[in-house]
Amino acid sequence: MNKTKPVIKIIIWAIVVFAILVFGVRVTRKHLRKADSQPVVLVGIPKNQLGGLKKELDYASNQMRYLEKGDRLIEENKMDEAIKQYENAFSLAKSRGSRAVAHIAIANAYEKKRDYKKTLELVVIDRDKYVNDWAKEPVVERVKYLEYALNGEYELSIKHAQKALEADAKLPNTPKGGSPDYIERLNDLKAAKDYILSLKTNKADNPATPPKE
Repeated sequence: MNKTKPVIKIIIWAIVVFAILVFGVRVTRKHLRKADSQPVVLVGIPKNQLGGLKKELDYASNQMRYLEKGDRLIEENKMDEAIKQYENAFSLAKSRGSRAVAHIAIANAYEKKRDYKKTLELVVIDRDKYVNDWAKEPVVERVKYLEYALNGEYELSIKHAQKALEADAKLPNTPKGGSPDYIERLNDLKAAKDYILSLKTNKADNPATPPKE
């Protein structure tokens, strides 16, 4: 009986890590932390697989450290430095899922900088490359509100940021009322009203076509 416990731990842990590092699922930072913090008993694994598994774990652990360092820099309002840390995390990613986590962290940092053009480029990639169909709706709305923000359409930008939050709240395992990320982005947009309206003035000489309602 005692011999089966390590095997059970390995199986449970392997499912978590395998899903993150191999399958193209929509993983979150929470999943990465779970994989990085799980106690691991490496028994009963063939030697020819053990080295590769340890290597993948090292990549995941280092990636998590870069992501957390980036988060601390965001809290200190050091956006450019945070972006560099997230880019380091992206360079270590070995799966579609772990790349998605780092990629969206970069996009979020650019949005905190109010660089809506760069954010839009990254979120479009996120929508088309990393997000499964069942989870696309909030990201689609995020693309719309970024497009409106770029065109200086403040009210429409807020409208679609609210829609993004509502769509996010409908996803499985999302807190009631939506995830803190979408709430924070909506509040940041509201705080950026004067800046967004100024973009409309700047667009006067080179107007862009806004998305259709």
